Amino acid sequence: MTTATEGFSYECLDAFRLPRPDGWERIEAEAGMLAVAHPPVPAGVFRPNLVLRWRPANGVSIARYATAAIASVLEELQDARMLSNDLWSPGAAGTAGQGRAQRFFHRVGQHPVCVDRWIWIAGGFAVEAAASYTIEQHAGMKLLFAQMVRDIRIDEAVLEMPGNPFAGAGQPDIDRIAPQEPRLDEDASRWAGAELEDLGSIAAAQSYRERGTLLPIPALELLDTLLTRDRLGRFQRRDPSAATLRAAGLLTAEATLTAAGNEFLMPVRKLDASFQVQACNAAGGSVLQAWIGGGLAKITAEPSLFPAARTATAAFGPDDLSTGILPATMVPGRIADWVGLSPGWSIPHEPVALSMDQYEARLMSGQTPAPQDMDQAAGRMWRPPWTEWQILDERTGGCFGWVNAGPAGQYRLFPGEGDQDKGHSVRLEPMSPAVVWDILVRFIHASVEGIPLRLPEVPGFNG
Repeated sequence: MTTATEGFSYECLDAFRLPRPDGWERIEAEAGMLAVAHPPVPAGVFRPNLVLRWRPANGVSIARYATAAIASVLEELQDARMLSNDLWSPGAAGTAGQGRAQRFFHRVGQHPVCVDRWIWIAGGFAVEAAASYTIEQHAGMKLLFAQMVRDIRIDEAVLEMPGNPFAGAGQPDIDRIAPQEPRLDEDASRWAGAELEDLGSIAAAQSYRERGTLLPIPALELLDTLLTRDRLGRFQRRDPSAATLRAAGLLTAEATLTAAGNEFLMPVRKLDASFQVQACNAAGGSVLQAWIGGGLAKITAEPSLFPAARTATAAFGPDDLSTGILPATMVPGRIADWVGLSPGWSIPHEPVALSMDQYEARLMSGQTPAPQDMDQAAGRMWRPPWTEWQILDERTGGCFGWVNAGPAGQYRLFPGEGDQDKGHSVRLEPMSPAVVWDILVRFIHASVEGIPLRLPEVPGFNG
């Protein structure tokens, strides 16, 4: 059944009404689901879609549903990474308490697909809305899907009718994946005023894995001399690094570029944008660089500093970098992996203001005393290890920085306020990992396309 309103229609099934923008189509779905999709797209292009599903809650908490949803992503999907799991207040009728807004990405064929998922309890039913779109569709789809989910309607009277066809449905997935209620994050629950599941184990469950070829820096420097030609000079061919490049399949026996060698250099030859990601903590510093051009990206990276990645660094030699070529659309995901972007409860509180001496001391040691006037809710972020990370646009000098505080979430790093404090102090403000992801995607996209940066997710941002 369909009901119409100006600009969009509602697709209806049982008690549930899902908005469908004009031109979009309702697509086939299993029982207990509604699904709508973007107008048809050319072959090879991912078709954005929104799926609404529901089942009896049977007394299961939203924390358990959210935990099961996260576990299923990491268990079932290819190259998946959970980015966020935040409190969310749904607007649908009959909603009980607060829901969850989750975000993750995974790979569908050659497409890096982002999924925004909302979970809540309404009228005794567990309801889930999942919007899927690719990284390059982020600017056009993300806010539209958020509005569509806000416009979902649920008829409570129908839900309460005797003989509801889904009233006796079981929950085999929940019982298998999350057989009991999850452990709670007591600190976050106290400050949020809601029972919040512990997210501390997710980062370790999706540990960073080196995916590229290890090459020493001298070999990469030798390869860069071929940006404007195809063959090494006579004396260069005697360089030991030439043998390394031949072994990696980048040079032929005659020291000319192979097809793989040409592909490796193409992003720099056709450069649209380049970025440097710097990370540092008590263990030291590390750098990832990305050059984007011709639809591809060249990545070179030192070992990730994040705890889940430390077991994967043993193969690195003293001059080695992990290198690789990937589609340009996969750059935000690779950076998110490398910096350990994972769900964490970003509890709102007043910004933490620190002198540079205080900040640098705390970055290096968790034993540094907290400021006496610090907001009590900020105490959660003072205890875990900190890792600072920043992304720099090498062409414009534009930069964003954060502190990864583990289970306490991400903190945007700002310079101190006032002329006298610039360069002498910093401010740390809690920020959902979902918003960090939005900034990362939009920042890279704007630089590659040469367009002004717009961040509707960041109030007051003016570029």
